[in-house]
Amino acid sequence: MSRTSPFFLPQKEIDIIDSMNEELIDEIVGQSVDIYKVSIDNTEENVYGESTTKYYEVGFRVNCLILFNEPIIEQDEFGADVNSSIEMYFQRNNLSSGSLNFYPEMGDIVDWNDFYWEINGTTEPQLIAGHPGYKHNIKATAHRARLSSLQIEERPR
Repeated sequence: MSRTSPFFLPQKEIDIIDSMNEELIDEIVGQSVDIYKVSIDNTEENVYGESTTKYYEVGFRVNCLILFNEPIIEQDEFGADVNSSIEMYFQRNNLSSGSLNFYPEMGDIVDWNDFYWEINGTTEPQLIAGHPGYKHNIKATAHRARLSSLQIEERPR
């Protein structure tokens, strides 16, 4: 089955929308995160494809919109535990073009606001004119990661 273009939305309009959103995110909002991808070459896995220790590549900076969700404090017999999460909205064309050539994946580590966050999953919820050929953004959700489980920086003792 072949895809058709939306009748009332030419490619020129899509390019204007992308250009305006890129300028808004990069120049006006100015939010960014540092992304660390899992180093497949340095991480050893067992027979099941799992690893107890992950190693990460050198981080790189990506501009995006960030939604910080209010932390939840969970109390049990062992004490209090604070869980928090963020949502990151990346412009799809900005990630695929240029030097980035990046797609956020589950397990990637994000450095934002002096905390590390592990990406839980990604979706592409926004379609321009509801057309699947015009995917506009990538939404990545992440939870706060414990510094003890990462090999990114030396832990304070």
